[in-house]
Amino acid sequence: MKLAKSLLELLKKKDKMGTQETPAGMCPNCWGTQEYSGKFYEAYKNYDADVKTHNPNIGWVQDYANKHLAGIALHPHVEGQVCEHCKVVYKPEK
Repeated sequence: MKLAKSLLELLKKKDKMGTQETPAGMCPNCWGTQEYSGKFYEAYKNYDADVKTHNPNIGWVQDYANKHLAGIALHPHVEGQVCEHCKVVYKPEK
């Protein structure tokens, strides 16, 4: 019962406090979400948890393929195609 009374008193006080105006340029719906310790911070999207990635539009699958599969791709060579990882040359079939 004591909890219910304290909630009612809080709600009555809140009505007497009035409303605060949103500062110019701030979204009234999101007011207070970018405020921390009285300072405003710009919101940004963190696309990738890896801070070493310079392009945030690369997904994790593409990033994994670039890191682990690029080394086994066949590259053109004088005698055919060569794997840079194991140095095996694949000659074209005749």
